[in-house]
Amino acid sequence: MKKLLRTSVFILLVLVSCDSNDEPSENTNAINTTDFSSMKDGLITLKSGAVVEKKGEDFYFEGDMLLSLTQLKTLNEEGDFITMGFQEANKLSKAHPVYNIPFEAGNDGLAVPRAFGQYPTSYNMWAMVRFVYASDLTPDRKYIVQQALQHWEANTNIRFYNATGQPTVDPTYGFAYPYIEFVNSTVNNSSVGRVGGRQVINLASYQATQVAIHEIGHAIGLRHEQTRFDRDNSININLSNVPTANQHNFTKITTNYSAIGSIDYNSIMMYDSYGFAINPSVPVMTKKSDGSTWTGGTVLSDADRRWANSYYIPYIARSDVYAELAPIVYKSDNTIMNASERISFQAQLNNGNPTPPNCCLLPNVF
Repeated sequence: MKKLLRTSVFILLVLVSCDSNDEPSENTNAINTTDFSSMKDGLITLKSGAVVEKKGEDFYFEGDMLLSLTQLKTLNEEGDFITMGFQEANKLSKAHPVYNIPFEAGNDGLAVPRAFGQYPTSYNMWAMVRFVYASDLTPDRKYIVQQALQHWEANTNIRFYNATGQPTVDPTYGFAYPYIEFVNSTVNNSSVGRVGGRQVINLASYQATQVAIHEIGHAIGLRHEQTRFDRDNSININLSNVPTANQHNFTKITTNYSAIGSIDYNSIMMYDSYGFAINPSVPVMTKKSDGSTWTGGTVLSDADRRWANSYYIPYIARSDVYAELAPIVYKSDNTIMNASERISFQAQLNNGNPTPPNCCLLPNVF
């Protein structure tokens, strides 16, 4: 994975992933069929002009974003795998956090699925990010995942639920729970946003914690900072120093995005100035203002945090439908709600009731 930098988030909400270890082959296949599975491995130019890479049965966008078949078809036709306006994005407040399904309170106090589908919300957001560890996940990978999860929770409203060993399909209604599985791999990548059912975050051995923070960033909906719509106002990109097979990693995203602030050189989702360089002594990206470069960051930037805190609510894992908030709730400007604001918000989420039932807390250890 390219070095990552903390940056004033442009972070786009979508579904994709991040691979950075294997360089794609130079052959580019023009698409003239929708039978994607029959295509040979390598770079593929879609009907829309977007470039993806096929590796086995998987398709990747921008190097490390793993596409579902639905996303691939949408990207082929529309030029992006998300086709909804960013003004529709809202915090997910009408879904059960642990199961990520829309609910109504039934007589038994359990979540009842209502109009449940693979994409039940506009932006494929999570209420709480349900995850599992693969049974063979190595200790080094599990360690960086744990560190990354704790970093996200300490600095944002993102919350995670460890469902390792629990059912992946609802025993009553038979639908698959949305969840992430952290797995061993030789590359680092993730889907972007909540895809539905099982989705993976692939992690190579002995990576830095920042790699896991970055891939989790994709899973909650963030995109690469250097592809933001307005990047040409702030960045010079020297594509002559980038292999043809990697130039698609710098394609601008000009539709269906949610951006907060101006370009952020410190974002965990920004590649460093020398990422993909043919000549490693010559930068690929420099600042327009003074020609300077930037190095990889290791933690969430202020803008990364603001993006996450604008779209997520810090729920506590419960088996009932009461929406209990964590002790610390961030506002969208990264300040913390005071006690009165927090209680008022909790009451708002629960039809005016500020007090959670004295039951139903679920154990949740990373």
